[in-house]
Amino acid sequence: MTYSKSAETITAEMVKTVADEGWSVVGVLDRRLARRLLRAVDEVAARTPDPGTEGQLHQLSGLAQHPDLSAVVDWPPLLALAVELLSPNIYINHSHLDVHPPHPPTGAHRWHRDNGLMGRDMRLLWRDQPRVTLKVAVYLTDVESPDDGALDVVPRSHLDTASRYPTEEQPDGVPILGPAGTVAVFDARLWHRRRDNLGTRIRRAMFMAYSYRWLTSRDIPGPSVTCLSAARVMPPPASPWSGDRGEAHRRPSRTGRPSGLRAADGGSEAGWPTPVRPRTGCRAR
Repeated sequence: MTYSKSAETITAEMVKTVADEGWSVVGVLDRRLARRLLRAVDEVAARTPDPGTEGQLHQLSGLAQHPDLSAVVDWPPLLALAVELLSPNIYINHSHLDVHPPHPPTGAHRWHRDNGLMGRDMRLLWRDQPRVTLKVAVYLTDVESPDDGALDVVPRSHLDTASRYPTEEQPDGVPILGPAGTVAVFDARLWHRRRDNLGTRIRRAMFMAYSYRWLTSRDIPGPSVTCLSAARVMPPPASPWSGDRGEAHRRPSRTGRPSGLRAADGGSEAGWPTPVRPRTGCRAR
């Protein structure tokens, strides 16, 4: 994707879009990376056959299933956006791989929000709940029409003041369309769903969630996830004996927003400690 504006400007505009609308398309991965991810998902699907699912796959702990899948986590435009919307103190706490062949209409609505238990436990209405998770969708095959199994979102529903129900149709739903390699993000509080795949091609996609590091993981981590979180996404852990390594060491950026980790070189901007490197012998299987 060719940009005519600076990366900082693009990120700031996307931050506002996600804050206001609840979602945004970030861009399209280069073909080499998109194909690498597609091959990895196909390998996972090939070794986990289940005749009862008719070729469908909804594999939880997705990043732990293949070492190549973590390559998208620190894609610079995506990581920069996640840092600005949350903070540098984040990691991937949930991921899944989806494979859905074409099938007849099911009539299923599938509307839902993520992190629902959090609001219930805190006894907060949706509009009062904080943003703690940024969900990411990566299309690995073309989704050219809503009937290709597109991800539907309801813009601005993360700011709802009235209740919605999963069995209701959402006339304001918007399908996210794009070629293979399309990367989109949405606030986990946003109402969303997967549409039926009524097209002609198998729909393959991967999803992951950037969340604050103090939010418990929903995934069963594998070696690749452990190495990834240490090397790419997470700043050094805070020590109760050495003081907070977060706010006390943060310096504002030129835009007035917190400076985050730079994905391009793996280092850190002024005021943030360099991310921890994997320990010796830490490697993906």
